Amino acid sequence: MVPVQLRVGGAFMGIALVLVLYAVLALLRGDAAFPVTPQVLSVIAAVAIVGAFATYNTKQEGSRTQVGALLAAVVLIGLGFIAPDTELMATTPFWLIGWALAAGLCAVVLRRSAAGHA
Repeated sequence: MVPVQLRVGGAFMGIALVLVLYAVLALLRGDAAFPVTPQVLSVIAAVAIVGAFATYNTKQEGSRTQVGALLAAVVLIGLGFIAPDTELMATTPFWLIGWALAAGLCAVVLRRSAAGHA
């Protein structure tokens, strides 16, 4: 059984990575503002699900729960593509990097707290 701290830490790590990726893409395009749309939110949620249910050990066998989580992530990404392209809010790419740093810090703290229980 995988401790919940590892699952939540993996979700935060995935969120941090996708936020950094979005920020880098916005900076490379020269965008002053990054629009947060339902598609962006669905991708972030899908990455959080995948990060929470990723296999941490090569000796750990896959489970039906992991397959279900992967299916849910794929459905979320599909729903994001058919969702309306309305801008829910706009932010600068630097805020995305700040949120990514906060999510990365949460991931490190949670995963370190689980290290003592393993």
